[in-house]
Amino acid sequence: MNIKKKLIIIGVCFVIIIMVLTANIIRRIIADRDNKQEDNVLAENVISRAEAYRLLSYLEYDKAKRESLPMGITYADKDMSDWYDRYVNAIWRMGLIDENITVSPKEALTLGECKFLIDKLITKKPILQGVYSGISFDFLKAESEMLIPQFLELYNAILDLLPEDEKIVKDEILFVLDREIAEDGKDRIVTDQGKYFYVNSMDYEKFYNPEADRPYDRLTGEEVLRRFNNKGIEVLACKNEIIYIKNIYTGKITIKNVWIKQGKELKIDTFINGVHKEFQAQFKLSQDIEEIVGDIAIENGNVVGISIKPDIITGKVLLSGEDFIEIEGYGKIPLDDDYKIYKIYGELSMEQTSGILVGYDTTDFVVSEGKISAALIKESIKAERIRVLLHTTGFKDIYHKQVEIGATSDYVVRTGESETRYSASETLTLEPGDKMLSLGRVIIEPVSEEGKIKLLSIERSTGTPKYRGRIEITQEDKGLLIVNELPLEEYLYAVIPSEMPTYYGLEPLKVQAVCARSYAYRHLLANSLSAYGAHVDDSVAYQVYNNIEENEESILAVKETYGKVVEYNGDVVAAYYFSTSCGHTTDVEYVWPNGKDLPFLKGRLLSAEDESESVISNQKTNIYSDLTNEDNFRTFILDKDYNTYDSDFAWYRWQVTINADDIKNNINDKLSARYKANPDFIQTLVSNKPTDKNAVFESMPVETVGDILDISVAKRGTGGIIYELIIQGTERTIKVQTEYNIRALLAPVNATVYRQDEKGINNLTLLPSAFFFIEQNKENGKLKSITLTGGGYGHGVGLSQNGVKSLADAGKKYDEIISYFYRGTNIGFIYE
Repeated sequence: MNIKKKLIIIGVCFVIIIMVLTANIIRRIIADRDNKQEDNVLAENVISRAEAYRLLSYLEYDKAKRESLPMGITYADKDMSDWYDRYVNAIWRMGLIDENITVSPKEALTLGECKFLIDKLITKKPILQGVYSGISFDFLKAESEMLIPQFLELYNAILDLLPEDEKIVKDEILFVLDREIAEDGKDRIVTDQGKYFYVNSMDYEKFYNPEADRPYDRLTGEEVLRRFNNKGIEVLACKNEIIYIKNIYTGKITIKNVWIKQGKELKIDTFINGVHKEFQAQFKLSQDIEEIVGDIAIENGNVVGISIKPDIITGKVLLSGEDFIEIEGYGKIPLDDDYKIYKIYGELSMEQTSGILVGYDTTDFVVSEGKISAALIKESIKAERIRVLLHTTGFKDIYHKQVEIGATSDYVVRTGESETRYSASETLTLEPGDKMLSLGRVIIEPVSEEGKIKLLSIERSTGTPKYRGRIEITQEDKGLLIVNELPLEEYLYAVIPSEMPTYYGLEPLKVQAVCARSYAYRHLLANSLSAYGAHVDDSVAYQVYNNIEENEESILAVKETYGKVVEYNGDVVAAYYFSTSCGHTTDVEYVWPNGKDLPFLKGRLLSAEDESESVISNQKTNIYSDLTNEDNFRTFILDKDYNTYDSDFAWYRWQVTINADDIKNNINDKLSARYKANPDFIQTLVSNKPTDKNAVFESMPVETVGDILDISVAKRGTGGIIYELIIQGTERTIKVQTEYNIRALLAPVNATVYRQDEKGINNLTLLPSAFFFIEQNKENGKLKSITLTGGGYGHGVGLSQNGVKSLADAGKKYDEIISYFYRGTNIGFIYE
């Protein structure tokens, strides 16, 4: 073979070798790339600890409860704080993790850790014992990172085992209309089913839909609208919060009871849950429609069907229940499951409350298939009439076993469509089961304009009460309910003398009239007793009404202030008042649960020495301006020389000594009920000492603390009011919040309270106020009794009625007095 051929063969072999090597390198690169991609995919599909904790927290806590939990957990990393803190805290409180823990948002959850969590959960909820059966994976590789699909499978298996009455996590289908920023600054999406928070929630569609082409991620801002606007979404939700999105829903969605502003040809302009929304119809409308309620069916973003609801009825609302409305002339009509309320006068809006203001006929009702589909509020409320729920004798109950009626003039009784006239000398007695009541609501009205209805079966402080307006009686399962409907101004005639002695004089009575009108107006619009067909009741829960009869002075005070109310920035305020101050009022947030800071209800020193030139007096004023300090408060209460506007009244100062056993018995009687009334404000110590900064208290059912070991003030608010009290017992230590709970649990039921006029008062079911300091009386280290020295009578917010008397005696007019107690307010008018 010649050299040329040899060289050719060598060259060919070299080329082949190069090609083989190149091919191997390329295959290796491709393999490495594929392996890296697979590793990346696996890494992306691993669930983090933080995300697992987030999902598990929903098994017990919704958004509101979770965010109200005090941060009891102590993180190993003291500076750590991130979006998952509240979820980790919730999981700790569920007893699933230890106290000292640091959680990175990207730290993976292992299979072993997951099983540890679920095993603890099973211990707490035995009903979940079968959760592992049927799971498509096992926990053998405990150190392996857990994949999101695995955790979601397990999570949904847990949800399937939970009883419906314990489950706060639900599958829902929502149609996305818009996005908004809530008052707390967090994003919400507006849907056909309401408004849902979604911050921290995930889009997990790729794990439910194999055809989904986008990666999973956390939902944020405008991205939500870009992806889901005008679409149906399948979600897992916990009340008003989306936990995660499962899929895009492609089926037909019917949105019920929509306000259709206009529909013409292919365009439908609607108003849904506060959102103005224009849709395209798939087919041209057969007729134009305008300002009507109807159901609309949507598919692929287009309207494919409309069912309008043209039938409307109107009448006075007598009662607004949870699932029905009683309308005069129509009786009780059930509400549709998707019942809506629209305000159609002025700027179109939706009312979020489920109730319609009783006693007025300003609303039209859309009725379909025997149910109310929507309420259309067509004009503003003039608030000229008020409805009062009447208690039995002694204000013990709202349900009456018997009602005996009389009158000062002839009167008529209406039941159904029948009407019977009675003379003034005739009486009518009704009991549950009476044939007259079987026909529905019984309405009694005097024939004469000056006539009054007498309730002979009730006693008040001045004897048999007489009522202006009309009386309505309905039969309920627990007995008979009585409602008195009358003009608001005439209602005030009988509120003023029941709330303030009329001998105080006209100017104080005018102050009381303006405040009482403001208070009544606010509660009338709040409609909080609509389930009973009323706006307020006649007890101290609202304003005492007709316990003492109206008189010339009270009528004159109301007439001279006709329609006048206390306003702040154009709104009628809740003009709270009480009997006697300790010399200082307090802020509203220290008295009522979740009370908001209101500028016109800020506590103030009611000093009669503000303008004194005395150096000593001015020094005291400076000290007494801060009564949150324990020493300052004690000095103030004991100071007999410093004058305030309430100094001369009997309840200005008081003292009581209560036996420790009496306190224990009283707590045992009331503790469970106070906890049930508001669990957040009776909390039990679960770790550390109560005096430690890191002491952890939790809301949990409690019926006793055992023998009393110690009672101490934890926190004072403006004016020295106690709003947190620690009670240590042999069985439990509790933290009591709100002045009412404190006054109830330390009530001197078997002790005598001595006022500064040295008169002893017995049988009080509440302490006079929460403005007091505590002295403990012990023998051989054991608590025998406590002595409470305090001041004032009532809650301490707003206006002191006895302080009003002093200011009026000093020559102040009613409007000046009102502006003194409610700073920054002015006098407004509620009638046109």
